[in-house]
Amino acid sequence: MCAPRTESNGKLLERVALDISTTSSPQQSVMDEQKMGSSDETATGAVVCFLKWLFLAAALSVSVLEFSLWFPFNIPGVSSAAIRTYVPAGYEYDLENTLFDNTPWTYNTDYVLTIVMTILAVECIRSNATCEKTNADSFRLRIYSAALLICYAVSTLAGGWSHQHFTSVGSLNTLKFRLFWIVCVGNVSFASCYMGLIGREVQRIFGVKDAIPLGPVWCWPLYGLYMFGACAFGYISFKRPACDIFIAGITQFPSTFYCLGALGLRTWPSSRDSTNAKVTAIERVRLLYRLVYYVGFIGNAPLLPLYPILVQYTSWSLAGVNTFLHCWLMVMWGMQGLSLIHLCRCISAAGNDKRR
Repeated sequence: MCAPRTESNGKLLERVALDISTTSSPQQSVMDEQKMGSSDETATGAVVCFLKWLFLAAALSVSVLEFSLWFPFNIPGVSSAAIRTYVPAGYEYDLENTLFDNTPWTYNTDYVLTIVMTILAVECIRSNATCEKTNADSFRLRIYSAALLICYAVSTLAGGWSHQHFTSVGSLNTLKFRLFWIVCVGNVSFASCYMGLIGREVQRIFGVKDAIPLGPVWCWPLYGLYMFGACAFGYISFKRPACDIFIAGITQFPSTFYCLGALGLRTWPSSRDSTNAKVTAIERVRLLYRLVYYVGFIGNAPLLPLYPILVQYTSWSLAGVNTFLHCWLMVMWGMQGLSLIHLCRCISAAGNDKRR
């Protein structure tokens, strides 16, 4: 007879390990299934959240644009003047209804606005800290603030150039004017994007937690692009091209109130010695600059009913009306710039003190 074959120790250990793994596999399978289920739920939740914010951004964009085209004609006491002022054009102008001023008072004040807004934008960028971490904290607010002011600067530069060089109704009906005017009005329309992003950063750094939802960062660029598209396709084009700016301005009201709420809903601490290294960025924000911030962001609202009244019921020349409007914008946009520079510096100063 042949002797029985014996297994080596290595093979025996392999069989034992196989038996153990077979015994424990049902429990492991349950754990794996639970992990997969949790992962699926997370992915589903992310998709649902994305779709929810996409719907809200789309609904807000469409409804605000329609409201902006409806509102000027329904302001009490101004509707009749608005009807004669806001005549739709679709970038097609005529001798009967089109008025576009070409005097130095209009385009020179536009150029002054361009210079001042550019200076304020540079100051926003320069409001950095020597502390690398604090620079990271303030970077987005500095960039968004500068981008908002650059939008104003580019808009007024294109507007001034248009007022200076397109001097006839025929020239207004050219592609060149349309492109310049899209740059002018489109930057005001897209400025809502940067306003919203500024409000988001102000809420994140200075605001009361959960008082205002932050939302995804892409919501405001989507909103701004929609408004820019409405401008580019002539949806907010009128026989008086200046009217386009006012409609674009109305579309800024959601982002404007977002900025106001982000800073205004906080109960502010009493002022403290700014030389104290323990003073936080929130405690460094002065009451004066908070007031400048509030007035600067809401202060252009009176121009909406005022413009049709000035052009229809006063003897002011178009150059006089435009100069008055530009001076008003200088004050309000300047107040926005100064207050945003202050907020950026508050963050930077707090970071510099921590580093000492």
